[in-house]
Amino acid sequence: MTPTKIIAGLAVVLILFLGFSSAFVVNEGESALTLRLGKIINTENGSPDVLQAGLHFKIPLVDHVRIFDVRLQELATSPTQPLTVVTKEQTYLLVEYFAKWRINNLPKFYTSTGGSTSWAETLLEQRLNDIVRAEYGKRTSDQAISADRANMIDAIKAEANHIGADQGITVTDVRIQQITIPKDVMDSVFKRMATERKQFAEAKRAEGIEKSEEIRALADQKVTVIKAEAIRQAAELKAKGDQEAAQIYAKAYSVDPKFYAFYRSLEAYQASFSHRNDVLILKPDGQFFNFFHHSDVTKQKG
Repeated sequence: MTPTKIIAGLAVVLILFLGFSSAFVVNEGESALTLRLGKIINTENGSPDVLQAGLHFKIPLVDHVRIFDVRLQELATSPTQPLTVVTKEQTYLLVEYFAKWRINNLPKFYTSTGGSTSWAETLLEQRLNDIVRAEYGKRTSDQAISADRANMIDAIKAEANHIGADQGITVTDVRIQQITIPKDVMDSVFKRMATERKQFAEAKRAEGIEKSEEIRALADQKVTVIKAEAIRQAAELKAKGDQEAAQIYAKAYSVDPKFYAFYRSLEAYQASFSHRNDVLILKPDGQFFNFFHHSDVTKQKG
């Protein structure tokens, strides 16, 4: 083999080596930074050049590429080493939680953590632990477990959204997986919950009794009003009837007063002698026996 062919072969090998060394692929769900002599390469406008999914090239032996997974990551406490928290009444609880996070600013993530995902998770876990401890410390055991649990989770999420900003990451979700309660604490919590439920039931029962009394009083008031109105109408009708009867009596009396007087006397006689054993002691010439004297007949004979 001639020297020319040897040199040509070496040149081809060198070109192939340089070609393969300069080309690299960034997969979907990944982003990359190109480092030139240890510094991030910037774009023409001066911002860091973040490479997205696709085929890219670099200068061999000069540029170094760091590829990062920018998909959603999960951070969870170890089941064997849960987080110990202290509640407002100085009760110890064991809490297991998990968080969802992702890289949202790759240059800042690289400069703040050196590109180490494990170091970023360590820092994030420390900060999340502080947030969880602080939120549990603001609440009693029963509040943290049941009464105010939803508000506590929302507060933890709100705080967690800010803690990763200086690391170039964002926390999208935080969830409490499990809370382990000592037996004596659990009994105390259940007693407090039972007491609260009992108080709530008693309050509802008292409210029901109060409404019942209001309804009953309103019904009694309506009955009284209806009765009074009925009595008034009855009195009016009775008075009207008495007035009409008096008018009829007066009209009848004015037609023949003597006959009317005679008729009234007969009614009095009938009422006085309704029983055989009834006895009246009266003067024979009294007014009561006026129609027994036949005075008009006697006057006519005389």
